[in-house]
Amino acid sequence: MVCSAFGSTVDKCIAREDGTFAIKVDNSNPLFSGMRENQQVLITHGYAVSTLGPELRTIAMLDNFVQGVQHATLPIFGLQFHPEVDLTVNGRLIFRNFCYDICGIPIGTAVRNRQQLCIDEIKAEVGDRNVLALLSGGVDSTVLAALVTKALGPERVFAVHIDNGLMRKNESKMVVEALKNIGLDVKLMECGYRFLNGTTWTPGEVYRNNNRTDCLNCVVDPEQKRTIIGDVFMQVMAEALAGLDKDKYVLAQGTLAPDLIESGSKLSSAMADTIKTHHNDSPLAREFRAAGKIIEPLKTFYKDEVRTLGRELKLPEELVSRHPFPGPGLGPRVLCQSELYQWYIENHIDCNNKLNLICGYHRLKTTQSQMLNILEEQMNDTTRAFLLTLQDHPKIHATLLPVRSVGVQGDQRSYKFAAALTIEEGSIPWKTLSYLTKVITMLCPDVNRCCYMFGEKVEYPLRDVTPTFLTPTNLNRLREADAVANETLRKHSQMSSIAQMPVVLLPLHFDRPTRYDPSTQHSIVLRPITTKDFMTGAAAVPGVHISEECVMEMARSIAEVVGISRVLYDLTDKPPGTIEWE
Repeated sequence: MVCSAFGSTVDKCIAREDGTFAIKVDNSNPLFSGMRENQQVLITHGYAVSTLGPELRTIAMLDNFVQGVQHATLPIFGLQFHPEVDLTVNGRLIFRNFCYDICGIPIGTAVRNRQQLCIDEIKAEVGDRNVLALLSGGVDSTVLAALVTKALGPERVFAVHIDNGLMRKNESKMVVEALKNIGLDVKLMECGYRFLNGTTWTPGEVYRNNNRTDCLNCVVDPEQKRTIIGDVFMQVMAEALAGLDKDKYVLAQGTLAPDLIESGSKLSSAMADTIKTHHNDSPLAREFRAAGKIIEPLKTFYKDEVRTLGRELKLPEELVSRHPFPGPGLGPRVLCQSELYQWYIENHIDCNNKLNLICGYHRLKTTQSQMLNILEEQMNDTTRAFLLTLQDHPKIHATLLPVRSVGVQGDQRSYKFAAALTIEEGSIPWKTLSYLTKVITMLCPDVNRCCYMFGEKVEYPLRDVTPTFLTPTNLNRLREADAVANETLRKHSQMSSIAQMPVVLLPLHFDRPTRYDPSTQHSIVLRPITTKDFMTGAAAVPGVHISEECVMEMARSIAEVVGISRVLYDLTDKPPGTIEWE
């Protein structure tokens, strides 16, 4: 916007750039004071400055692309990367330089104590009513409960944990025990049957016009699954108040800023795109909010800030640092699908060829093909140089998977296909595969996620999928794999090395030689992520962020779970992939 306003030419890029990149900054500029010339930053854009206006000066570059400008005479700066996220390593320093050195804000200026602000907000919104707190056992709802209890006193807080039938193995029992150990009297509601058979109204113009969805255990669309789960939560909440004076109670939710942003809530932005609907921002939840029946004192907080608040409230570290587990439970971690997508049927051969052209660029760069010419136009010098280094590694094969996952690209929701990478022999070049993932998601517009797949390359094409829905059998299969993975993490003392590790069930049965072999098994994806704020994140690279020995043991052990075909390891950063697959 700054460049366009001051006479620059801005053009749409041939290929998007979504991910972390190394840029060069002018560290003599006050904005980058105290920083090295090479900086790792998050870039998410599909437009670039082709000619710079006469009043602007370049202060940051990625190859030949402008990433930062300063006006020659006015105190105006512009960046085309995200300094506000953790993936930009020195983002906080950029803001410090801007606020203190450029804008002249006195050092030591601070906002009011946020804990006291929350307590004041709770007292003002609740008034003389009592509070019903829905507790998942995660850090958000636990901090919420402690905060509400401190503000109002335990006699005015009615705490409930709902087992929605989508919890991990023994999860609800452990949650209730942990919360009771910190003095919270929690009522457990067993509602598995209710959720799996739950329905809601179709959102949109026909909302509430007797147009109901199928039952949760019959739907495949990820947004519909999330909406049903969120609305059934609200229905169960209303039932939890049975026998109580409903007008004297208000619901407390541990909603965070990322929940509202990703749900496209107007509370976060009037222009936000819906990436995925969080259970605490479903259509019915918005109705309750509009009616003044919900308080959300953490709605401006991010995960790292909630953990800091939890420590201030003297909560046990094992609860404060616990890996997040989504409100919809395992619902978004079972990829439901009944048949191949039409796009996949029509385009998977071309997409596979493009994937393997990228992986084999160092061998195929001299061949003549239209697809190669298009790739050459899309690549920058850094990408081209990287692909040439693949000749120093074992041969890499790529396979387009017939499953789609939710991603975030250009601050908008994407729902695209995943690719799997395998190598022929030797040790796994994790760092190389991690960077290759960035390249593939940049050059292949129909792919937003890449995984390494343990085992040999895929010899037989997938002609179908295992029909998969949210049924007890499929949930139990995922529970077993998830339990194995987390037990291995604890065994190797790797829980604190990563921020979260979703374990995902895919409807894919590999290694079937003939088309007459039915698809009955599933595959498992491990998704370890490193992040502080959970708005962005980096895939945990084995040998760098997480023990490779631990990862290899997880893969071997999960492969022994009954009904598991293959194990994959997600190497996609956020963006372009979201932390959860749905």
